[in-house]
Amino acid sequence: MATAWPRWRPSSPPTSFTADPPAEFLCPISGTLMADPVVVPPGQTFERACIQACAALAFSPPAVAADLSALPPSASSPLVLVPNVALRTAILNWCDRLSLPYPAPLSPDTARDVVRRLMPSPPPPPPPQQQPRSQAPTPPPASSVRTRSQYSDDFVQQQEARQAGGSTEERIMAMLTADGAGPVEQEAAMALLRKTARENKEMRRVLCTPRLLAALRPMLLSGDAGVQVNAAAALVNLSLEAENKVRIVRSGAVSPLVEVLRSGHPEARDHAAGAIYSLAVEDENRAAIGVLGAIPPLLELFACAGAEYLARREAGMALYHVSLSGMNRSKIARTPGVVRTLLAAAEARVDRANETDAAALRRIAVMILANLAGCPDGRTALMDGGAVAAVVRLMSNGSAAPGSAEEEYCISSLYGMSRGSLRFRGLARAAGVEAALTPVAEGAGGVGRDMARRTLRAMRGEDDEAAVTATGLLGRQWDDGSVVSEGLVSIRRPPPRRSSYAAGASGSNTTQF
Repeated sequence: MATAWPRWRPSSPPTSFTADPPAEFLCPISGTLMADPVVVPPGQTFERACIQACAALAFSPPAVAADLSALPPSASSPLVLVPNVALRTAILNWCDRLSLPYPAPLSPDTARDVVRRLMPSPPPPPPPQQQPRSQAPTPPPASSVRTRSQYSDDFVQQQEARQAGGSTEERIMAMLTADGAGPVEQEAAMALLRKTARENKEMRRVLCTPRLLAALRPMLLSGDAGVQVNAAAALVNLSLEAENKVRIVRSGAVSPLVEVLRSGHPEARDHAAGAIYSLAVEDENRAAIGVLGAIPPLLELFACAGAEYLARREAGMALYHVSLSGMNRSKIARTPGVVRTLLAAAEARVDRANETDAAALRRIAVMILANLAGCPDGRTALMDGGAVAAVVRLMSNGSAAPGSAEEEYCISSLYGMSRGSLRFRGLARAAGVEAALTPVAEGAGGVGRDMARRTLRAMRGEDDEAAVTATGLLGRQWDDGSVVSEGLVSIRRPPPRRSSYAAGASGSNTTQF
C-alpha cells in the first residue's frame, strides 16, 4: 500500500528516493551518478564527458590513474574509451528499483567546469631573495660530491641515450610523414624502431614516447605484412621495460594488438601475442586487456595446433596473467569453449620429439584451470566441461607426475571446484578423486597435502567453512581469488619468459625482436 504523504509537502520524495547510490555508480571526478560510464585503458570507469574534459584540458585528477597530460593533442590519437555496458545497466536497474529518473549525461561545458574546479591554482612567484655580498655560496659537502661521482657514468650514458633516442625518433617520424610515404617507408621506419628498441634498455625508455606510440598504432593495422610484423615486434621490444608497460596500454595500443591477433599476418599475430603477454605481466594492465577483447583471440591462438609453439606459449602465458584479475576470470569462464580448449591442451598426446613443448603447454593449461577454479563462474564452467574427470586422468596417467608442478596445479583446481559445491561431490566420486588425492593427503607436508585433505573432506560433506578462510592455508583469506596467485607458497612459479633466443629470428616470439 502506498504511503500517504502530507499535503503541505507534495514534492517531497519517498525516503528510498534519497538512498545513497553505491560508490561504484558515482563518477570519481564529478561525484555524480554516471549516465554514460566508460572504461579508460588502465581499467577505471568515469563519466564520458568528464574524462574527455580531463583529456582536453591535459589534466589528470588524483582519481585518474592515466596520465592524460601526456596524451598527444592530435585528433589521430584519441583517448580510447570503452563503454561500460554492465555498469550502465546496473545503474539504470537501480534507478528503476527506486523509481528514480535516469541520470542525464553532462554537457561538455559543464564537465569542463567540473574539471577546472579540480585544477590547482598556479603558485605565486617566490619573493626575491637578496644575499649579502660578503656571504659567499656554501660549497657542497665532500660526501655529496662523492655521491654524484658514483652516478656520473650512468648519467652520461642516459644523456647519450636520450640524445640518440631523440635523433632516432625524429628520423622515424620524418620517414612516416614524408610526402609520398608508403609501405616501403613505413616498413623501414618500423624496422628502425624495432632494431633500436632491441639495443638497450635506456633506448627502450627514451623511445616509448606518446608521439611514437601514436604513430605506431596505425602501423599495426597496416595491410602490408612487413609493416605490420615490424610494428608488432617493435612494440614487444618497447614493452620489455617495466615503466613502459602501463604507458603503452594507456596509449591505446591494446585494441590494434587485438585486431592483429584476430586477423593479422601470421608472424605479426605471434608478435602481438608476445606483446600482450608482456603487457599483462603488469597488474595494472590486466583489467584493461580483458575489457578490450583480448581473451577470445588469445584462446583461439593457444588452441591452434597448427600455430608455432612459441606463439601458443605466449598466448597461453598472456591468458594466465590476464586470469589473475578477478574481473577477467569470469570473462574467461564465460568464453565459449574455454574449458574444452584448456583440457585439450592439457591432455594432448604428441610424439616424443615434441614432448617438451607439449609439457610446457600442458603446464600453462593447468595453471589457467587452477585460476578459473577460484571464481564461481569458473567452477561452474569447469564442472560443466568435465574438468573433474580430466584432472583426475592427468594425475593418474603420469601427465601430472607426483610431486610435480602440474600435480600441484591439478590439486588446486580440484580444491577450488570443491568450495561450496554439492555438485562436486557426485562428480568427484564418479571420477575417482579420492583414489587420486589420498596418496597426496597421506604424504609429506605442504600446501598440496592440506588442499588434498580439505578436498577429500568436502567430498564427504565434512568441510568446515571456518577452515576455508584460514590464512594458514592460502597466506591470506580465501576470497574467490586466484587459487594459484593467492599465496600458495608450494605452487611453482610460472615458467619465466625466455631471456635470449636468436634475436630477431623470423617467425619466432623472442624477448628481443
